[in-house]
Amino acid sequence: MNELKPRQLDIMQSLAKMLGEKGPVKITTSLLANECGITEAAIYRHFPSKKKIYSGLVDFCEQNIFDLISNINSADGDELDKVKKTLILLVTFSERNPGLARLLTREAFSVDETSLDERIGQMMSKIELLMKQNLQKYEQVTKKKLNLPTASAANLLLACSEGIIQQFVRSGFQDSPSKRINDQFEFLISALRAN
Repeated sequence: MNELKPRQLDIMQSLAKMLGEKGPVKITTSLLANECGITEAAIYRHFPSKKKIYSGLVDFCEQNIFDLISNINSADGDELDKVKKTLILLVTFSERNPGLARLLTREAFSVDETSLDERIGQMMSKIELLMKQNLQKYEQVTKKKLNLPTASAANLLLACSEGIIQQFVRSGFQDSPSKRINDQFEFLISALRAN
């Protein structure tokens, strides 16, 4: 991601804030300019299109989430614990950034942003692959097979995480998932362990 200018960062933060407050209302550049306290022309001086602002938010999500996952994976510890921490990271990141949760659930995108929808899909596929690799490493290190094939297990775990994020968005950001995700993900991870 290129280094953002302060005004570009302000515009992106305003968009994320609006996504977190206004719900699925169509956000126009006029509304965004009003939120930023600048003219619509000023927005176009910093971004050639509204899609580019959304693209900047997707870049922010990708960079931050993958940096945090990299920190989890580079630390010492059990691979299943790393998978659990990755799942918790996705949910807590969404909870702390409600507007970005709308991006991760693709609810923020209109027909004009289909390429961004694909990028979110690719990002989630990469997260699933990283979890699958941790599950495979767990099997290699422990010489124990999980109760599900690693590809199926990674897919199930990611689907649960995405579902929790979707519930949070659907609740209008009122039903905080962090109060129960530790127990939920611990249950799922324990169910995968071979007896």
